[in-house]
Amino acid sequence: MPASSAPAAASTAAPSKPAEVAGGEASKRTDLTIADLLRNAGSALSEKRYIDPPDNSAVDFYLLVLGRDANNAAAQEGLRELLPLATGEIEQKINAGQLDESRRAIDLLGKFDSNNYTLTILRNKLDLKKKQMDREQEKRDQEKALATNAAKNAATPATTAPAAAPATPAATESKAAVADATPKPAAAPATAPAKPAAPAASSAETRAAVVTSQSAPRYPPDAFRSRQEGWVEVAFTVAADGSVKNGSVVNANPPRLFNAAALRAIADWKFQPRLENGQPAEQTMRTRIEFKLPDK
Repeated sequence: MPASSAPAAASTAAPSKPAEVAGGEASKRTDLTIADLLRNAGSALSEKRYIDPPDNSAVDFYLLVLGRDANNAAAQEGLRELLPLATGEIEQKINAGQLDESRRAIDLLGKFDSNNYTLTILRNKLDLKKKQMDREQEKRDQEKALATNAAKNAATPATTAPAAAPATPAATESKAAVADATPKPAAAPATAPAKPAAPAASSAETRAAVVTSQSAPRYPPDAFRSRQEGWVEVAFTVAADGSVKNGSVVNANPPRLFNAAALRAIADWKFQPRLENGQPAEQTMRTRIEFKLPDK
């Protein structure tokens, strides 16, 4: 009968619910299955939404999968492959001064691998960038205050000058005579300019070199595929301009595997150079760079 066939037709025509949801609402959809979340992660990855926007990035979706299934192999492998891409994007954000976004992304990746060496480097770089920005802001505030005070001081002579203007010729001659009669006291102010020599004492600072930019090393693809870890101890010279030169490998384990990656990393580091009596000077330094894979 037509009446009995109508419900069947309606049920076959009903559209299925789309698995992929755009926007931050996707992470709040409890009805999405693990397969749905993995598809959302794949779409975010192809669109280069590695860590942004919040709640709609590949990292967010993979972590949601691990929140339901801590041993999900697809999510774990996805995050391992995503780490180098995400950390590169975080480094760009730090350099651009986007500190809050950078900290959020580092904390997000830290939920997957809290002991990752690259994340440790990025945390240090983030702290250094914040200190640098705080110093720059403090300097701007000081310069603004000095400019305000200078403007006030410069205005004072302008207001008092008209009061001294009405001087008669006789008074001017009298003042000139007094000036000629007392030449010795008039010479005293000539010694006043000797006082600016005081800042020279503060410029005689002596301190060690301080790192200002420390890019993380790139994990060699062969070592990553073979699941190898290790470390490289490097020595280098911080030049008077703050650049790094004469990088060399002192020791490594395993030998040679990570040497090139470590030397490439330190070549891009920047420092405030060592000061000797206020003058930039070279300094030899040594450090160990570790290459550690994310925990399974």
